[in-house]
Amino acid sequence: MEISDKLALEFHTILLSHALILTMLISFTSYVFFRAKKSDLLYSYLSVVGMIALWLTSKILKTLSPVIELRWLFIVIQYFAIDCLGICLLIFAYIYRKDKRPSKRLLILWGLLPAIAFICVITNPYHMKFYAYFDIYKDRFGPIFYLSQSIQYLYLISGIFLLSHDFTVQPGFQGNRNLGRLFAVFVLLPLIANAYYILFKIGIFHWVFPFPVFDFTPIAAAISLMLFIVPTLAFRFFDIAPISLGKLYEIVPQGLLYMDSNSMLYGANSTLISLFSLTKSPVSWSSFESESCWLSEDITKSLIAFSRQENEFELELTLVDNRHIKVEKHPKKNGHCLFCFTDISEIVLTQHLLAEQNRELEAVNEKLVHMADTKKALAIAQTKAQMAQNVHDILGHSLTVVIGTAELASGDPPSEAIKKADQIEELLTSSLNDIKNVHYGKGALPSETTLLKAIEYLKNDNIDIQIEVQGQAYELNTQQTEAVYRLAQEAVTNAIKHGKAKKIHMFLRFYPNQVELYILDNGTGCVHIEKNFGLLGMEARFSALLGEVSFASDGESGFTIHATLPRQSRV
Repeated sequence: MEISDKLALEFHTILLSHALILTMLISFTSYVFFRAKKSDLLYSYLSVVGMIALWLTSKILKTLSPVIELRWLFIVIQYFAIDCLGICLLIFAYIYRKDKRPSKRLLILWGLLPAIAFICVITNPYHMKFYAYFDIYKDRFGPIFYLSQSIQYLYLISGIFLLSHDFTVQPGFQGNRNLGRLFAVFVLLPLIANAYYILFKIGIFHWVFPFPVFDFTPIAAAISLMLFIVPTLAFRFFDIAPISLGKLYEIVPQGLLYMDSNSMLYGANSTLISLFSLTKSPVSWSSFESESCWLSEDITKSLIAFSRQENEFELELTLVDNRHIKVEKHPKKNGHCLFCFTDISEIVLTQHLLAEQNRELEAVNEKLVHMADTKKALAIAQTKAQMAQNVHDILGHSLTVVIGTAELASGDPPSEAIKKADQIEELLTSSLNDIKNVHYGKGALPSETTLLKAIEYLKNDNIDIQIEVQGQAYELNTQQTEAVYRLAQEAVTNAIKHGKAKKIHMFLRFYPNQVELYILDNGTGCVHIEKNFGLLGMEARFSALLGEVSFASDGESGFTIHATLPRQSRV
């Protein structure tokens, strides 16, 4: 069949226009894909592009088809793309607005009507209700076509409404809403183009374009989609997906407010309005004060003076309700300024609490220093008392023995008197060494002296000392050894000095868990025991070591001492 010049021109127009738009769409989409963040919003956008590209491609191949069967195959593919386009556009718009994927239930509901429409297309050869007439070059729509188009209009209008809603309030259109409205109108291009083509086909409109008649709806859809994405690319729409910078501007935790070069305020975000309980965005500092119940005249004056600063600046305000707000000024290149308002009440409260805690810590520290000084003084006093006790024990014992030995030496022959003088010298030298050890904090006993050796050392010519050890002897720690030795030393001293005793018995018993000491002398004893410095010192020494000591006398048969000490680890 020969093709007329008019039909050939129509074919060339369809092929060239569709190929050009398809190339532009693929190039534009490739740029978006490689530059954008991979997200659900991007993939839903690609699905819309894919359906439009499939629509364009099928129209090109339909036009080039040499036989009617091949032409019909590409028409089926074309309407598959058209029916799926509405669903993909709705999914893209839903994710754009809701920031989440639609549920499976929604997807199934959305897919029912397009599925029915597509079934009507593929079964057309049996009922001829979608295309009432169809050959390789001509076709005529049937009643089902208009019903199918109504379904597609419903889906497209729903998707366009979701996409165009709040489109003009994006940051790039601030101060130029007409430009935003113009871009929003381009979203309607596919509907306008398709409606015009259908009305022409049914004879209502005349063809007014300078090119041959053909359905340019897919071309309009591709152009519309690209024009919709152009302004959003300027705001890195897909990088922040699925929210635009305008939405991000609204949800930042700081209150934001712009001021132009004429000191007029604009662009307050919802955080600022909530922060100051405003009913609307302020246009001047005075309206800011009148709209908010938390600002006073003094605060407004501070803000006005603050806004006149040329460079970046910070200011801290205390509102009427005692909230603390930090204000930051950031000048822009166009002479405008951005003010950031941040509620720092919790930070200020924390700082006050920290300051109060620091003051309390300083007071506690002073008390601790005072307690440390007191403890140090007590330790010094205890050390002095212990040193005094040790000196008393050493001097009391040594002087008593020296006096007694001297008395004995006065009545002895010269040879015996010389021996006793040597004993006196040895005793005094030993006692002097003990006192030196006490003075230097080394303890009154030599480090190699055990308890038994120390008690043996107490034996002298003034009194007969009998020592009996019971049980398996073991070493006590330093404090216990010294306590038992000092008690025995005090007993010997008192027996000679006060009791005029000639004999003294000591029983030292070693038990697994304690040490027991009995001391009995045959002196005169006493009816009433008056505890002097020595006895009181012994009681204090044993009490400090969790031990006990008791004294007894009937006034006739001498003096008795009984002491116990729990066994402790050696130090």
